[in-house]
Amino acid sequence: MVSIVLNHLYWYPNGLDWVAARGNLFVTAAEGFFLISGIVLGTVRGRKLIDKPFRHAATLLLNRGVQLYVTSIVLMLLFTLIGWWFFMDNPGLKPGIRPSNEPFWQVVVGALRFDYLYGWADFLRLYSIFILISPLALWLLRKGKWYIVMAISIFVWTLYPAVGTSTKTAELLMPIAWQLIFFSGFVIGFHWNQLANWWQSLSITLRRNVTAFIVATAVVTVLANIIIAFDLTLFGLTTQATTAIETVLSPFFTKESLPVPRLLLAAVWFWAAFWLFSRLERYIVKFFGWILMPFGMNSLYVYTIHAFVVFFAHLVMIGTDHGIVINTIGTSIAIGLIWLAVRYKFLMKIIPR
Repeated sequence: MVSIVLNHLYWYPNGLDWVAARGNLFVTAAEGFFLISGIVLGTVRGRKLIDKPFRHAATLLLNRGVQLYVTSIVLMLLFTLIGWWFFMDNPGLKPGIRPSNEPFWQVVVGALRFDYLYGWADFLRLYSIFILISPLALWLLRKGKWYIVMAISIFVWTLYPAVGTSTKTAELLMPIAWQLIFFSGFVIGFHWNQLANWWQSLSITLRRNVTAFIVATAVVTVLANIIIAFDLTLFGLTTQATTAIETVLSPFFTKESLPVPRLLLAAVWFWAAFWLFSRLERYIVKFFGWILMPFGMNSLYVYTIHAFVVFFAHLVMIGTDHGIVINTIGTSIAIGLIWLAVRYKFLMKIIPR
């Protein structure tokens, strides 16, 4: 969540560039956000409710999905109206807003159909879609048909159209690809205990070798990606060389369509990060728990609040070229406002957690 806030503000340099490399890597925090959400949902609404009637768990999922659908629509319309009424002439207004002379009913219809996206909380529509579909996945998982869930998910992922073959924008097509991450996490969360037991059943040597391979691969690829993303002149590489490499590789790591290389890299980085956090959990909680714990435990609330903070922040601090001092102050204030909202439970009874 901290990475997402930083990257949406995009006031760099600000001293926190290292948190997510300014969102310029081939994999971002968003993939981990969706995978963790799927794992949590598969555990909380799947495995932990296994002794409850299916209808009970399905109802909870559907209620959550409807809640997020309504929230996403309300936010889109609210940001549109605020932009129309007060900030159409402000150069810091987020691009993509519908023309102010367009009939409002058309905007409403576009929002309801998810043909119109606006604001900084567009991931809520992905969550609403996936959670509304998840009762079907849960029913199959309860029948032991996890492989059918994955087969369907992979098949849907393959339906993402090739570039130039669809009239819809890449952003509107994201649900087709991103459901694979969510439902992979859903399956993992449902079988978390079995997977953990299977892992522990392997020999220590094998576990160490697999872990070492994943962590080493993650370290090498992260460092390589940082060199490419920031045009660092290391190991004899020139700026022209790193730019050329990024140009060649970028099509294989498109955010919206999630090609295989991006999925594989996301998996390696996630599990390496999981290993690192599990080893350093005590120290991370000790030094950073004051912000990571409340942000993580209230992730959807934080995500919704951040949409307002980022929206108005860009109207105040227009552009990104402010210098490191102003960027640091602005970023700190933005994150501080979100932290205070969580601390004092601002509208927490209304905004989904």
